[in-house]
Amino acid sequence: MAVNLHERDIRVEAERNGIVKGIAQGAHDKAVESARNALAMNLSPEQVAQITGLPLEEVLALQKEKNA
Repeated sequence: MAVNLHERDIRVEAERNGIVKGIAQGAHDKAVESARNALAMNLSPEQVAQITGLPLEEVLALQKEKNA
């Protein structure tokens, strides 16, 4: 029975980790979407990074992608 409880605890922890990762990915996806919109409005990459919380390097990559 202890093994079953241990396995259950592992599954519950894995599910929690999956939820946390999913929430983080969703927040990142939203920040990227906001960054693309802000770049389309001709805000500077520095402003976009500050507004979205994304690293400047990532914003610059999005800008390069936009200009390609």
